[in-house]
Amino acid sequence: MGIKVKETTPQQIEELRDRFNRKYASTPPAAPFHPTDIDRIRNDHLWLQRFLEMHDLDMETSFTKLWETCTWRQSYGANDLEESQLNQEYLKEGSVFVHNNDVDGKPLLIFRVKLHSKSKNLDELIRIVVYWVERAQREQHLTQLTIFFDMAGTGLATMDLDFVKRIVETFKQYYPNTLNYILVFELAWVLNAAFKVIKALLPPKAVEILKMISKKDINQYITKDNCLASWGGEDNYEFSFVPEAKKVISKPVAANAGDDEQFDKKVTFVDSAPVVLKETNINKMHTTSEGMLHINPKDFVNFNSKNAEATMSIKSIATSAVTYKIQTTSPEKFRVRPRCGIIQPNQEATINIWLKSEHKLSDDSKDKFLVMAMVAPGGECGGADVTELWRSKSPTSADVEQHRLVCRFDENKSKAQLDCASKSSKASVDCSKKSGAGVDPATAMERQLAFTQNLQYVTLALLFLLFAGFGFLMYQQLGQHDSTCPKATAYSCAKRK
Repeated sequence: MGIKVKETTPQQIEELRDRFNRKYASTPPAAPFHPTDIDRIRNDHLWLQRFLEMHDLDMETSFTKLWETCTWRQSYGANDLEESQLNQEYLKEGSVFVHNNDVDGKPLLIFRVKLHSKSKNLDELIRIVVYWVERAQREQHLTQLTIFFDMAGTGLATMDLDFVKRIVETFKQYYPNTLNYILVFELAWVLNAAFKVIKALLPPKAVEILKMISKKDINQYITKDNCLASWGGEDNYEFSFVPEAKKVISKPVAANAGDDEQFDKKVTFVDSAPVVLKETNINKMHTTSEGMLHINPKDFVNFNSKNAEATMSIKSIATSAVTYKIQTTSPEKFRVRPRCGIIQPNQEATINIWLKSEHKLSDDSKDKFLVMAMVAPGGECGGADVTELWRSKSPTSADVEQHRLVCRFDENKSKAQLDCASKSSKASVDCSKKSGAGVDPATAMERQLAFTQNLQYVTLALLFLLFAGFGFLMYQQLGQHDSTCPKATAYSCAKRK
């Protein structure tokens, strides 16, 4: 689902990119921004699009937030955060982790609140949250996530509003439009005020993705096979921390004019006629054997019909380092990152492909991709070396392995998304009430939560007094009945005459 946003245009994204590049060139930061973030800005559209969407296409605000986010990410070390840098006790207890997906295929960031303690260090907890977000977005390119607050068995003792505030603020400030849903599961009635606090902390447009759910309606947002058994689902998963599988991410090649000319050079296949795809001819599109690379998916580049994005995984099955390069029949339509790189034996690289918003796929399967591979000379070389190597290499050389893939929209996935969207649209939307003027809503809600807690104690005390009074009255009544009971009088029968 995600929040409702205004649609961005390529021109707006390019303007935001130009603003960043001009400032970075004229007044660079004291500490250079991380290369991964620079590459996202200069060679990708999704991250810039998210900033514009989150701030209603306000260019000035989007640019300011983009710069602040890059500064924070550089100082926090978000891109290089590893499990060895985290509090191992917090990490392995399973109070925060990512597992399974929601109905839209977005990873679930699960908070098991009953395992939380207010004595924990909030900075270390937030560091674990950032680690899981970054890890999920490395595994699935800048994916959105769904936050799942598992409140089952949670009471006032483990409900930490400061922690919730930090979570919300982290996403609001540094992860624009990253949340698909915020699901609050099995919230006890005594914590309703806490739910209002969460709503007060969210941006107004994000309130619509905040849902209170129970076992009765959880399947509107998470399918039964993705629900844990404790949520009434079929997944018997028990948390056990698994270190992140390291993937080879090719170093981004500088985006200068020469490189763009080389990378965007159109490739033409000998068989350029429209292709009628059948099970009998699909394997003719690429080499009959995989000697260096295993491509997944093998035959198609499957674009998500919702965001026009596709992901391809290439794995080295060679015994030595392999260098690869990707070309397309329609370079004007697609943005590909990375386009070339080196993969060590038994390692993988993830390729992200975007269909530009001003273009659409051909209906006759003319849009194709060519993945080429060859053994890397010397076993290792840098990004510039790879570029130069492929510039001087003929694609038809005997030592070059080729894989050809046809572009299409993933029809099954799009249908499932439409079904899920229609179901989720039926869910009720809770609207937050405005607080009084001049009063911070979060502060007001905190006071209300404290009042609710005190009211609970008072209610328990009154119930105790009520039962005590009732018992005392019953005791008094029984005692009075015994003392006033008249003695039985013996009557003699009258004599018969």
